[in-house]
Amino acid sequence: MTAIYNLNSVQAQQLPQTRQAKTPTAVAVTNTAAVALPANTNRASFSLFNIGPGSLLLREGVTVTATAYEAIIPAGFHWNSEPSDYRYTGAISLMTTAGTANVMISESIIG
Repeated sequence: MTAIYNLNSVQAQQLPQTRQAKTPTAVAVTNTAAVALPANTNRASFSLFNIGPGSLLLREGVTVTATAYEAIIPAGFHWNSEPSDYRYTGAISLMTTAGTANVMISESIIG
């Protein structure tokens, strides 16, 4: 897959020179929406691994619903924040499509 980047963008973002190692946290997720990772202005990146058994709905922000989500993450799958996107520092919300799921969510902070 080939990606094209606009290097002359007026909305350029200064990416951090360094980041610390990710800190993992175990989270139990149900079919009730909840903030799994609170906003953090020092966040460099985040990722999660859905241990399962349920599938996850993920959304950047404080609200995720069965009709308003960014990604569905099945059990056994890993999800990374997009490294080429602007650094997202807001809340990350999760809920399951049904039942429960155990999730390992990790966050790294700037330098």
